[in-house]
Amino acid sequence: MSHMGFFKGMAAGMIIGAAATMLVDPISDRQRHRLMKKTEGVFRSIGGMIDTAVGIFS
Repeated sequence: MSHMGFFKGMAAGMIIGAAATMLVDPISDRQRHRLMKKTEGVFRSIGGMIDTAVGIFS
């Protein structure tokens, strides 16, 4: 029982810590654009793999 409380406390602490960090040090516009570019590239790669898989099995 005490182990579950410990893990719940750790999870809550991590979430609160992440939120506090974002409030204290927000992402700059440059970092946000860089993150969006990287995310777009990942989705394009996933889409390319799906298209290839569909082409192989068709």
